[in-house]
Amino acid sequence: MKNDANKLGIILEASKLLNSTQDIDYILNFLLKKSLEIIQNSDTGIIFLYDKDLDVLIPKFHLGFHESIQNIRLSPGESMTGLAFSQKETVFLTKIYDINVTMSNMKPENKLLINESLQTKSELKSTICCPLIYRDECIGVIVIDNFENQSVFTKADVDCLEAISAQAAVAINNAKNYTKELQNITKLEKYNKMLEDEKNKYKYSTYLHNKFSSMVLNGCSIDDLIADLSLLIKKDVFVIDLFYNMASSNFEYHINCDILNYNLKDIYSHLNSSSDTRWYDSNLSMYYLFYPIIVNLDTLGWLCIVSKDYDLSELDNITVEKCITSIALEHLKLNELSDLEQTLKGDFLDSLLNNNDKRFLNKCFKKYKFDFNYKCQMIMFEISALCSKRDKNDRKRYIRLIKYYYKIITIKSKKYFSNSIVFIKNDNIIIIYKIDSKDRSIIEKFLEELNNERNSMFLSKYENIVLKAGISNIIECLDNFNQSYNNTIQALNMAKNTKNILHYLFYEDLEIKKFLLSNDLDELKDFVDRTLGNLINYKKVSKNEFMKTLEVYIRSNGSWTYTKDLLHIHGNTLSYRLNKIMKILDVNLDNYKQRLKLQIAFEILDLL
Repeated sequence: MKNDANKLGIILEASKLLNSTQDIDYILNFLLKKSLEIIQNSDTGIIFLYDKDLDVLIPKFHLGFHESIQNIRLSPGESMTGLAFSQKETVFLTKIYDINVTMSNMKPENKLLINESLQTKSELKSTICCPLIYRDECIGVIVIDNFENQSVFTKADVDCLEAISAQAAVAINNAKNYTKELQNITKLEKYNKMLEDEKNKYKYSTYLHNKFSSMVLNGCSIDDLIADLSLLIKKDVFVIDLFYNMASSNFEYHINCDILNYNLKDIYSHLNSSSDTRWYDSNLSMYYLFYPIIVNLDTLGWLCIVSKDYDLSELDNITVEKCITSIALEHLKLNELSDLEQTLKGDFLDSLLNNNDKRFLNKCFKKYKFDFNYKCQMIMFEISALCSKRDKNDRKRYIRLIKYYYKIITIKSKKYFSNSIVFIKNDNIIIIYKIDSKDRSIIEKFLEELNNERNSMFLSKYENIVLKAGISNIIECLDNFNQSYNNTIQALNMAKNTKNILHYLFYEDLEIKKFLLSNDLDELKDFVDRTLGNLINYKKVSKNEFMKTLEVYIRSNGSWTYTKDLLHIHGNTLSYRLNKIMKILDVNLDNYKQRLKLQIAFEILDLL
C-alpha cells in the first residue's frame, strides 16, 4: 500500500507539472524520467512522436540508449511500438518469445540501429508500449523496457504508465498548440515588420522621387544628381555617355580619374545596353556596378558605381533606381533641347540660303556669335556606314553616328577656327567658319584629325564608316552664300565618287577634276602608270607608306614640316622615305614640273 501511495503521489506531482508548462521538450523529458522512476525494474525508456508528413514515429527523448537511437524511424504497425500506435492500445509483453514475434516485422536497418544503441547485451525481458492519445488521435508512444532485472513488469505498472501518458498527451497537445501560437505570433511580427519596412521604403522612395525630380525641374545638372547620389550611398559614382565619354563623376571614396582612365578598356568591355553588369577590379579589390540609362528602349549611357560589395543594400538600390530615372529624364530634356536647337539652326541656315529675313538673321548672328562681316568658308560632310537608313533600328544607330560626329566636329572646330557654327541638315553635317588664314593646311589637319577619330570606342561599334567632305569657295558676303552652298554640294558629290576611306575636295579644285574627266579614261590610266607605276607596283611592304608619304608631301606643296607632323614620323624617317621614293620613280622632287606631274597623277587616282 505504501508503494502504491508513492506511485499515486508521483502521478499527481507529474500531473501538476505537466499542466503547468508549455515547453514540450521539458514535458517529454519529465515524462520519461518520472515513468522510469515509478515503474520498478525499468532500465531504458524512449518517447516517440508521430510525424504526419513523413508518416513515421521519431524518437524525441531517450534514457539508457546510445545517441544513435535518434536515427531510427518506425512505421505505424512496425514492431511493438508501431503496433501500439496503430492499434491505439498499450502493448504489454513479459515473455521473450512474444517479444521476438512482435519485433519480427521490424525493418533490418532499424534492428541494426537498436542493437547499436543498446548499452547492454542482455535480452529484452519485458516491455510496455503505451500510446499517447488525445481526442482519439494517437500522437506518439512511450516505451519502457526491462533488460537487466529478472522481475518483469506488472499490470499495476501498465496502469501507472497509462495514467501518466493520458495526462502527458493532453500536455503535449497543449504545448504543440502553444508552440504553433508562438510561431504564428512570430510570423505576424515578421509580417508587421515587413509592412513597416515596406512603408518606410515607400516613404524613402517617395522622398527620393520628390528630391531628384525637384532637382531636375529646378535646372540642376546631371553633375548635381551624381554628387547627391554619391553622398547618399557613400560611394564613388560616374556616368558614361552614349559615346563612351565620362560625362559626370564624383570621386570621394575609393578611386580617382587616373585610376578610372587606367581601367577604361575593362570598363567599356563590361557595359551592356539592356541589363545591369558587374566587373571586379582585383587590383583595388573593388566592384564596378554598371546600370544602363534607358529612355524609350534607347540606351543613352550608363551609371557606374564603385563598391566594396557585389550588391548594394536595398535602400541603396532604391536610391540608385530613382537617380537613374531622374538622369534619364534629364537626358530626355537635353535631347529635346538639342533637337529644338537643331530646328532653330535649320531655320537659320534656310534664312542664310534665302537671305530674306534680315531681322531673324541678325538675331541668329547674335545668338550664335557668328560674324558674317568677315570672309568665311563652308564644309559639308556626309557619313555612311554599314547600316540601313530605312530599317528602324539601323536608322537609330545611323542618327547616333551623325550626332557623334556633330559633337566631335563642334569640339574640334573650336581648336582650328576662331569663329564657327555647326549644323545638321538632311543627314549632312555643315560647318561654317571664319577664314583666319588662306593656308589650306589648317583645314586639311582638321579633316585628318576627324579621320583619326575612327579609332574611338563608339565608332568601333560600326562597320565600314566612310566620311566624305566638300569644301566651298571663299564666301565674300551673304549674297554669295546660296551659290557657295551649291558649290559645296558639287564638291561633296565629286568627293563621294572617290574610293578612299576619307576624302575631301575643295570646290576650287573642282575645275581640275572636270578637266581631267574630259579626257579619255585609258589615257588617264596610262599617265598614272607612266608617272607612278614603279611605286604602285613596288613589291616591298613599304609600298603603301611610300605612297601615302608622297601624296601628303605633294598635296602640301612640298612642305617637309607639315608632312612629318601629319604622318607622325621623325624628320629623318621622312627624309629617308623621300630619297627612296625619288630613286624608285627616278624623279627629283625639287623639280616643279616633275612635282606637277605627280600631283596630276594623284588627282587622276582620286577619279579612278
